[in-house]
Amino acid sequence: MQIVRLDYIQNGEKDPAIKEYYVGPSFIGTMPSIEQLKVFKSTLRCVEATEVFDWRLTMVVDGRPPKKSDLLFREMAKFAKNLGLVVCKPDRTAQLRLAGSGVEELVGKSLKGVDLMEATPFSAGLCELSWKSQIEERRLRYYRRDLRNFGKEYRDIGILELPVTDGDGGRYKYVLSHIKTVDLN
Repeated sequence: MQIVRLDYIQNGEKDPAIKEYYVGPSFIGTMPSIEQLKVFKSTLRCVEATEVFDWRLTMVVDGRPPKKSDLLFREMAKFAKNLGLVVCKPDRTAQLRLAGSGVEELVGKSLKGVDLMEATPFSAGLCELSWKSQIEERRLRYYRRDLRNFGKEYRDIGILELPVTDGDGGRYKYVLSHIKTVDLN
C-alpha cells in the first residue's frame, strides 16, 4: 500500500484540506493478497466505511471490480445516504452522478452533476494522482479531509473510493464513494 505524503504531492502542489491519503491495492485482474486488503482496511476511520469495504469485496470476480450494473440498491440501502457514484469520462472529467442525502447534507447543497476536478481547486496534483491510481490502475483509495472548498472547514470527513467496472466497452469508468464524518476521538 502506498501512503502519499501530503506536504509534497506533485510539482509542489498541495491541498491543505487533506489530512491523510492512502492508495490501496489494485483490482485489474489479480486479486490482492489478504494481507494487502487487511493493511488497507486498517486505514479506514469509520465502522460504516469498513462495512462498505467488506460488502464491495464480496462482489469482486477474478480480481476485477464489480460492474456498475451489479450495484443493487437493495444491497446498498444500509449505506445509500453516504454513497456517491462518480463517472470518469475519456476527456478526463469526473462528474458526480449520484450523491446520497448524507453526502449532500455534509456539503450543504446538491452535488448531482458537479465536476469534481472543478470542485477541488487546490487538488490538481491529487486529481492527477487519483486519475492514475483509480482510473488507470483501478486501485482503492481512502483519505480524510475537511470541506473548506465548500465553506465548511472544520468538518472532518473520510472518503473511501472503490473502483467499479464499466459496462459499455471501456468508454467510462466509475468510482463508488463512501463519504461520512469521521470522529477521531
